[in-house]
This record gives sequence, structure tokens and C-alpha cells, in this order.
Amino acid sequence: MRKWMVAGVVVVVVAGAGYLGAQAYSSQRFDAEMDKLIARLDASPEWQVSRDDVDSGWFHSSGRLEARYLALGQDMDPVVIEVPYQAGHGLLETTLQGNAQVKVEGDKTLFGDVLESDGPVTWTGRFLTREQKLETHFDVPSFSQQVTVPASEVAGEVTPARDMQLEFGGLALDLEQVGDHVSLNGQAPKLHMADEQTDILVEGTQLAGTFEGNDQAFHQAMSLTIPMTTVTPDGSPSVTSQDIRYAVESTLDADRLTMTLKANMGETRVQDQSIFDGGFALTLDHVDGDAYRALATALDENLVDIQTAIDADDDQALDAALTPLQPSIKALLAGSPHLSLDNLTANSPMLGMKMRGNGELGVDGSGIEGWNLDTMNADALQRELVQRMNGNLTLEGAPAMLMMYLGLPMNNGPLQLKLANGQLEINGQQMPLLPSSAAAY
Repeated sequence: MRKWMVAGVVVVVVAGAGYLGAQAYSSQRFDAEMDKLIARLDASPEWQVSRDDVDSGWFHSSGRLEARYLALGQDMDPVVIEVPYQAGHGLLETTLQGNAQVKVEGDKTLFGDVLESDGPVTWTGRFLTREQKLETHFDVPSFSQQVTVPASEVAGEVTPARDMQLEFGGLALDLEQVGDHVSLNGQAPKLHMADEQTDILVEGTQLAGTFEGNDQAFHQAMSLTIPMTTVTPDGSPSVTSQDIRYAVESTLDADRLTMTLKANMGETRVQDQSIFDGGFALTLDHVDGDAYRALATALDENLVDIQTAIDADDDQALDAALTPLQPSIKALLAGSPHLSLDNLTANSPMLGMKMRGNGELGVDGSGIEGWNLDTMNADALQRELVQRMNGNLTLEGAPAMLMMYLGLPMNNGPLQLKLANGQLEINGQQMPLLPSSAAAY
């Protein structure tokens, strides 16, 4: 009997030790993943990310993440994101909860002081120990308030400052991370903006994306879908657009960066009249991978100086801030980047238009790496770039108004544009893009 009792005690002790060991492992893995995430975010010169107030235990942990966005200019306070959290550790998963607050202009909170919301962003999540997977759900609060739109000037026309009523129905966002693979899905039910001139209602916005890799090599894709948008100008009928979609996908490998952009607009109507639908697809390729990486690094390192010069409207300072980017831009052009218009559609029953198109535009990069940008003036640089551009565009069913504007006969043939050696050719008619005089170096 005593032997069985001893054996039972041994089993209990071993099981208890195994349980506590599993708890300790779960807690340790959670802390290790948090450290990796913070290090990854803190690597960018635009961000300063840290974790403090850490209380780590086998069953419960807590702490606070702080992320400071620094690239806002020398005279501006950084944007600070504070994320306190609590974690409960189990054998197979760790559960998480907390909130997130954004502070601007010192101690002003975005959700509370700037925006009259009921509270900050709240979130829950779980970390699956065996799969090493993090799942989180964020709820961005709704708000309704009046904001002031600053004055603006476009093409010499000044729009004065005005008050606008802004209503945001909140945002639900799901994030999932496994290793270096991150995916997100978000939904925003309503965004309503109204002033004395226009009423805009955006309904059912959906956001989705994936990211895998790092800043040296990656594959990423993002999409935005808006099922319904209604614009009502003051005193005019409403314009409704259905199924607006944007999608971008890019891949960076050892040699090349490739990017595709697709945009589509479903039927747009004014009252009972259909006025437009269409879309396009673009592909950017032949972008040298090393040149892109160098340009991204140079941009990160000089972003604060560039933004400060833009804010001060200082052309001389902006030129100085952009100078470190010149070698990587030159290397990018030397790789002969190529942009193609894979397809274009534009339909308008009201205008009797059913247009289809495709085309391409490229740069001949041979010899560009030998350019001395310090001795080339702006006119010479423009001339060299235009002469190196080659492309074509074909439009079937181009609208009559466009043909009239270009001074072309009204026939049923396609509109064809060709660009080569600084000459633009439109349906066989040549149009020089450069002056005949030589450029000064």
C-alpha cells in the first residue's frame, strides 16, 4: 500500500512539475515574442518603441508598450501611442486585453480631447503557444463632432476655411501574426461628412491585407472595398457609387521590386440615370532591388529633414535634404523601370462612351549611372529623361470631346499615342516635347 501511495505522490509531483514547467514555458515564449516584436518596430528610424512597467509571472503578466512617431518635423511634438496590457498564461495559449491611446501636442489624447469619443481604443487577443501565433481584435470607438477644415488653394482658386460635421461609426480590426507573416481585416460601418456645400456618406468600408518578410525582401497585398458612397451637393441630386475597389500588391526579392495597382468603380448613378463605371490595372516592374532598398533607407534617414523643409516652404533646405537620395534614385533609373497600363475601361451611357485601353511607358537606363547630377541643371536633366522615355497608349472608343480637343478627325478608329526620342506622336501627327536648342550642362 505504501508503495502505491509513494508512486501516486511521485505521479502528482511529476504532473505538477510538468504543468508548472508548461506554464513557465508559455510565459517565457510570450515575453520572447513581445521582445522580438518591439525590436522589429524599434528598428525603424521613424519610431521609438519600448516596454516598461513589466510584471512577468507564470500565470499573469502585465506591462505597457509605448511607441513614439518621430518624423513630424523639428518643431512638432512626437505622436505617442500608449498600450497598457494584461496577459493570462495557460498551457496552450495566453489571453490578452488592454486599451490603446494616442497622444498628440503633448498630453492631448486623440480619443477624448481631440475626438469626442466614449473612450480609447480597446483590444483583446490570444497568443497560441504551440503555433507561435498572435491573434488580436481592436475596436476603434465611434465619434461625432464638428471640425474645422483649413483654407486651401488649388490652381489659383482659394477655398476658405469652413466647419464640417464629422461622424465616424467606429472600426473593428483583426490582426494575426505567425512568424514574419501578418494579416489584417477591418470593417468601418459609416463615415459621414457634411458642410454647407456637400454631404458625403461612405458606408460599409472593408480593409484587408497581408505582409510577409522584412524591409529587405517581402510580399505584401492590401485592398480597400467601399460598397456604397453617396455625395449630395447642396441643391443638387445625389450621386451614388457602388462597389469601389482598390488593391495593391508588391513583391521585393533579391533582384527586383514588382508592384501592381488595380482600381475599379462600379455603377455610378444620378437619380435613375447611370453615368459611369470603369477601372484600370497598372504594373510597375524592372525596378532594381538593391536600388530600391538603398532609396528606402536614405528616405528613412532623411525624412525628418525633408518634412521640416516642406513645412517651412524652404526650397534650398529641401534641395539639401533630397541630395542624399540622388545616388539611389540614379541607380533606380539605371535599372530601366517599366510601367504598363494592363487595361483601362471607362463606360458612360449618358455620354455614349465605351472606352478600352492599354499601353506602357519605360525609361532607357543605359549610362544613367554615369550622370553627374551636381553639374547638370534642371533643364538638362529634364531633356535627358524625356529623350530616354519610350511608350505607347491605345484607346478604343475614345470620347468625341477628347478627339476634338486634340484636333483629330471624328472617326471610329482608335486613338494611338507613341513616345520616343522626345517626340510624341498622336495618330501619326508628331508633337515635339522638347525645345530644339541644346541644353546647358
